[in-house]
Amino acid sequence: MRKNNCNEEFVFFESGAAALSLKSTWTKLASTYGCMEVSLSHLYLKIKPGRGIGWLIKPLNLDLNHTIPISEITSVEKKGSSMGYREIRISFRDSGYEEREIILYIRKHEDFLTELDKLGIS
Repeated sequence: MRKNNCNEEFVFFESGAAALSLKSTWTKLASTYGCMEVSLSHLYLKIKPGRGIGWLIKPLNLDLNHTIPISEITSVEKKGSSMGYREIRISFRDSGYEEREIILYIRKHEDFLTELDKLGIS
């Protein structure tokens, strides 16, 4: 089982995923296929740029670096498939308690959804 730098065990990890923030028109234009890491623990869903690409994504303000407490995820919706990825729309409350949405494109989507279900999120 993989662990993060806080020694917290992941129940799911995928490198080479993709993500799209629905925060603004600008963030909706970003293409990140194969560039993102998605990890899930009992406490957090973490979405961040993979190694080597963060230097590019951060200055573009693409809103693709999130640590979302599991308790703040309000819904998960499975959508269609594209290029071997399954689209999963995550709704959550940010630190200011505003509703936000991000779309994940994950290859191991069944594993991800199973682990979310075990955490009481479906």
